[in-house]
Amino acid sequence: MKSALKKLVPYWLGRKLRGGYQKVNGLFYTGDSYYCPYCKKSFRKFLPGGSDLPVLFEKQIVGAGYRQNNVCPRCYSLDRDRLVYLFLHEKSTIFSSPVTVFHVAPEGCLRVILDSMTNITYIPGVKYLEGYYYARQTNLLDITSIPYDDEAFDVIICNHVLEHIPDDELAIKELYRVLKPGGWAILQVPISKLLEKTFEDPLAIDPETRERVFGQFDHVRIYGQDYKNRLEKGGFVVKTYNPTKEKWIENINQYAINPEEDLYVAYK
Repeated sequence: MKSALKKLVPYWLGRKLRGGYQKVNGLFYTGDSYYCPYCKKSFRKFLPGGSDLPVLFEKQIVGAGYRQNNVCPRCYSLDRDRLVYLFLHEKSTIFSSPVTVFHVAPEGCLRVILDSMTNITYIPGVKYLEGYYYARQTNLLDITSIPYDDEAFDVIICNHVLEHIPDDELAIKELYRVLKPGGWAILQVPISKLLEKTFEDPLAIDPETRERVFGQFDHVRIYGQDYKNRLEKGGFVVKTYNPTKEKWIENINQYAINPEEDLYVAYK
C-alpha cells in the first residue's frame, strides 16, 4: 500500500504530509539515535524496508534485502541515499563549486537539495515517470542513448539503475561519453558478496521469474564482484569508498547506512 501511495503522491506533497504526520505522532519517533541529513531530523529509529526474497539472502546481495532502520520516516530517504549524501558532503565540492549534474532516476530527497543549489546546473532524467513519483519536469530519456552532447556533465549520479538496464554495457559507455574529463559518476548497484561474475538469465523475462531469480521484478541481473571491471571496460577509472570502515565522521552509525556497502565512484 505504501509503495502504491508513493507513486501517486508527488515527493514534495508527500514530504509535507509526512511532516504533518510527525507533528501528530511525533512521540513514536522522537529520539536522537538516528539522523537523516536530507530532512535534517533526528529519530529514535528509522523504518524497516526492503524485500525478504530468498535469493537476496542466498546470494548475500549488499544493497538489497530487508533491513531494519532503513527508511527515514519523514522524507523516505534510504540507507543507500544517505550513503551518497555522505560522499557528496565529505568527499566532494558539489555543494560549493559550479557544476553541471546529471541525475538519473532522481531520488526525491536528493533532488530537492541539488535542484535548490544555485551553484548547480541540475539535469534530472528517467525512462518512465511512474505516475507522480518523479517530478513532472524530469526529462524522459534512455541511458543507452543519452540525448546530450559529449562531455556535457561534471557529475553523474546513477544510484541503483544499471541493474534495470538490459544493455548495461552500452549504458556505461553512454555515461562515460557525456561525462567531462576530470568528472566523476556515482554508479551504485546491488552486488552479491558470493558471485565472482555477474549473473544474467536471458530466459527470465516475466516479472515473476525476475523477482524469483534476481530479487526484484524489474531487475535483469545480479552483479558480482566483477562489477568494477565492467565499469573499467567502459573507460572509467573506479574507486570504492566505505565511510564506515574509513571512519569519515564520528557517530557514523546515526546515519544508518549499511556498513558492508561500498560506494562505487567512476572517474574520467
